Amino acid sequence: MRDLKKHRDYMVLENLSVVERAAFTTNNRKADQNRLMKSTLISFYEILAYIKISIRRPLPGLHVFTFYSVFQAPQSLQCGVCLQVVRRDSLLALPCQHSFCKACWEQHCTVLVKDGMGVGISCMAQDCSLQMPEDFVLPLLPGEELKDKYRRYLFRDYVESHFQLQLCPGADCPIVIKVQEPRARRVQCSCCSEVFCFKCRQMYHAPTDCATIRKWLTKCADDSETANYISAHTKDVRSCILCTGKDGCNHMQCSKCKHDFCWMCLGDWKTHGSEYYECSRYKENPDIVNQSQQAQAREALKKYLFYFERWENHNKSLQLEAQTYQRIQEKIQERVMNNLGTWIDWQYLHNAAKLLAKCRYTLQYTYPYAYYMESGPRKKLFEYQQAQLEAEIENLSWKVERADSYERGDLENQMHIAEQRRRTLLKDFHDT
Repeated sequence: MRDLKKHRDYMVLENLSVVERAAFTTNNRKADQNRLMKSTLISFYEILAYIKISIRRPLPGLHVFTFYSVFQAPQSLQCGVCLQVVRRDSLLALPCQHSFCKACWEQHCTVLVKDGMGVGISCMAQDCSLQMPEDFVLPLLPGEELKDKYRRYLFRDYVESHFQLQLCPGADCPIVIKVQEPRARRVQCSCCSEVFCFKCRQMYHAPTDCATIRKWLTKCADDSETANYISAHTKDVRSCILCTGKDGCNHMQCSKCKHDFCWMCLGDWKTHGSEYYECSRYKENPDIVNQSQQAQAREALKKYLFYFERWENHNKSLQLEAQTYQRIQEKIQERVMNNLGTWIDWQYLHNAAKLLAKCRYTLQYTYPYAYYMESGPRKKLFEYQQAQLEAEIENLSWKVERADSYERGDLENQMHIAEQRRRTLLKDFHDT
């Protein structure tokens, strides 16, 4: 504040004539100093307003003035918004000296706070970006409820402006997450258990980066109705007419003819072990650039639907496997109650279901990543690792849903393989 006072005195002197400056700097002319300080005070605040500095209290040495009282007495008594002639003491202004009546200020602040604004409330004058300080806004808000909302919005804006802090996106969760190194990383709230990406506050999306997942989610929102319609009305028809419902994994078996097939491509599952790479990889038309715009549009839609269907399929599988996880929990509880082992004896089933969800979640987010990748050797390597991960996840899902038919060692071995595939893919393609 001492430095600010020094700069203030310097700016005041710069605005004086040579004679006035000499009077100001004369030690035995104290009365002249006070007179000149008063006459140049408004110019000083004009400078502060011009460089967007808003102070909440008078500077030292100017205690005879209050900050706002300097601007509460403009010559005009007409409000610049409602154009009503009001009493002099009803006009208020920020350091920018745009004067409006108290009623208009109250209406302005009330509407913006109700719309969820905190720090960003600025002057009502056109093209004036000077922001209103907290102690100017609070007295203008009617009721304690609205004032509490304003304080919460101020706190939210403060957190969002701090590079190491992030508000939990969980519903009505007040927890603030702090990290030492702010980057796209998985964080979990200790209060509501919400898992999200620290950088963008979306659901955690490795290996896809924040910008890519934002583009993908926007595209899905824009094109979802088209994709849902085409997916629902253009499925190939199998020779067996029985309608088969999907469980968690893509390895399906018809309850009528016992035929094993892939849910996504409807291909024979017996040969799917060697063909999984083809099932999860989109085959682009290399000659599409030489074809008509209509053909290119159809190809673009076809490519999008390929990735969208697999993205949506794994999302639905996660929901179905969450039900499987619940059934496993109930089954373990029942066996423990019937003295068929302890909780530790059946813990591997619990771990298998949790690992399956983690691997499936990673696999789901590989499809937006692949959709935006440019063709080349790196994309081929990614698609290969993606196919390997998908194959092991489907094998794990099949065994988890039929855990009673498999030995514990077989299930745990499958868990190890699936997790290794997941870690390998993230190590090679996720920027950490």
